[in-house]
Amino acid sequence: MSVQLVAHVLMKVGAAALPALMLSAWIATQAPALAGGLFVGMEGSWRGEGTIDWKTGESETMRCTANYKVENDGNKLVQNLTCATDSTRLVIKSTITYNPDAGAVTGSWAETSYGITGFVTGNAGPGKVQAQVKSADNRFRARVNVTMRGEEQTVSILPQNFDVTEVAVTLRRMG
Repeated sequence: MSVQLVAHVLMKVGAAALPALMLSAWIATQAPALAGGLFVGMEGSWRGEGTIDWKTGESETMRCTANYKVENDGNKLVQNLTCATDSTRLVIKSTITYNPDAGAVTGSWAETSYGITGFVTGNAGPGKVQAQVKSADNRFRARVNVTMRGEEQTVSILPQNFDVTEVAVTLRRMG
């Protein structure tokens, strides 16, 4: 079996969660100091690309588009996301809530193409978030670090005990 085929199979089976986890976490990077809620200003469309690195040493380009709806005075975000590499396409729907009293983000996600679901928990601060993400079946766990700079968001995902070693993506607001 070729390395590309193995990577493709792994992407479909377990890495399908990566884009959802990545974007669910980086959404929380809108600075908590903003009046009206953490997600104020996130409404609309975003686009970007980056890489997914495998333990095999292989790397693939990942392209993502996202659309966000902000609710609950800016403290709840509903996300629709599509990410693709040359070998697969993922469709993710997420809901993330920010609790300003606790400085915490929590949420859930579902990858609709492959039927994988999971959760996000973490802490948010001005311009950054640090979170843990996991699938509902506990087969996937990762640390997620996100940085927000103006109209650009940078995300790094570091899976634990997985065939993917890192995912790094930068997204920019469209229009």
